[in-house]
Amino acid sequence: MQMNDMLKILITCLLFILIWWLLTQGIRKLSSTRAGTGFRRWGAWSIGLFIIGAVPLGFSLFTEIFDERLDANIGLGLAMLFVWAYCAVLLCATLVIWGRYVYKRDIRK
Repeated sequence: MQMNDMLKILITCLLFILIWWLLTQGIRKLSSTRAGTGFRRWGAWSIGLFIIGAVPLGFSLFTEIFDERLDANIGLGLAMLFVWAYCAVLLCATLVIWGRYVYKRDIRK
């Protein structure tokens, strides 16, 4: 049983939003442990990271819904490959940030 392209796009979108949310929460918690720094400084970076991943997903979703040509759909494949690689990089950054937060929290105790 194969998943159709629309389901792959939606699963990738949900996964991307989950990873982005975990990264944002990790940055918020990590910045709250330091004196004098806050989340406001990272807000623009967070929005920028979201837009970088959301544009290819939006392109692939738009192409899948409105483009009725029968072709190789290389644009859809490249957009999905970029978003999957981007999700992997964001996941690694999220794990590092949460690891630093847990490490600093345990040192304080």
